[in-house]
Amino acid sequence: MQKTLNFFAACLCGSLLLQSAIAAEVPLPQAQQYLATAEQFRGPQQSFVLQGRIETIKAGRSEKMQPYQLLFGEDRKSLVIFTGGTSQGQKVLLQDQQFWLQLPGSRRALRITPLQKLMGEASSGDVATLNWQQDYQLVAADAQKDEIQLSLQAKREGLSYQRIELWVSSSDQFPLRAEFYLPSGKQAKSARFVRSSDSEATRVIAMELLDRMQSKNVTVLHYDVVTPQSLPARLFNPQALSTVQAI
Repeated sequence: MQKTLNFFAACLCGSLLLQSAIAAEVPLPQAQQYLATAEQFRGPQQSFVLQGRIETIKAGRSEKMQPYQLLFGEDRKSLVIFTGGTSQGQKVLLQDQQFWLQLPGSRRALRITPLQKLMGEASSGDVATLNWQQDYQLVAADAQKDEIQLSLQAKREGLSYQRIELWVSSSDQFPLRAEFYLPSGKQAKSARFVRSSDSEATRVIAMELLDRMQSKNVTVLHYDVVTPQSLPARLFNPQALSTVQAI
């Protein structure tokens, strides 16, 4: 009997040691630096212009491609302008934590939510902004083999997601994948981040979105060209969206 108890005690101890080796808590100050590094791979943190595309893929085949331009200005203002395809001329503005939609031919912009679908599984919040450091509080971090899991909680109401679980590479903190959760606790989407080729500076060149609640179709946000550029405040006025053109 004693030998049996010793055996189970040894197994339990070995299991706990294995779990400790697989997942170890990371101090938050260190994890905050990991988060900052991961965010840098997504693009400049100051004003910039992004030329991108939204692509919907079904059963492994590309179905639709929608080019767009993202203007990211000071004070976290951003403007998405669709520059081709069926949504050409449509604009989405983020200003003072509020989203506005300007349809072609319309005189006034309409208020929308950050979860408003624009194309496929890509919502207005996915395309216009998703700033991890400014919008989310890092609450926990764990090292897991070759990855580090960062748990982020929304700092305020009205954000696209209430909670984000983000995994980054242990070697260089490049973002690998993420899970996005609604205030209800349900997982809304998962994402995978695509690394650039070895021939160029390391950055995120695409984000692949999978909506767990609606379908298994994949929506890809391609980040083709990112150019740092100072942008005037007049571009981010909801009352004048109808007059704003792509740069």
